[in-house]
Amino acid sequence: MNRDWPRLLLLAALTLAGAACAVGGTMYLPAHVGSAPMPVSAVVAGLMLAMVSVAAQTLTGQGSSASLPVLAFLVVIVVFLLGGPGDSVTYTDWRVALLLGCGVGLPALAWYVGAADRLRR
Repeated sequence: MNRDWPRLLLLAALTLAGAACAVGGTMYLPAHVGSAPMPVSAVVAGLMLAMVSVAAQTLTGQGSSASLPVLAFLVVIVVFLLGGPGDSVTYTDWRVALLLGCGVGLPALAWYVGAADRLRR
């Protein structure tokens, strides 16, 4: 019997958390303060995704595990960008690029900083 099922279950939960970051980040992306757009949710989603990716890597000890929440994030964003009935696309402006940049860039930065820290030890 495989004794790694609790780790696999936690890794699946962390992957779902990556998808939830995409949903939450996309949901609050069009927030405005007055007339100025304030896409703070993109930065918050990126930071949360970085923490989830580091947790996934710490859980398994493998760098490839850190990519699973980011891949789930990207899959959800791509599904949202495909469009729905009547070819209606939800977002098509600079805020989506910011969300993608934070969602991929911040976890990559966290992985890079963690790898550099491990090399110094």
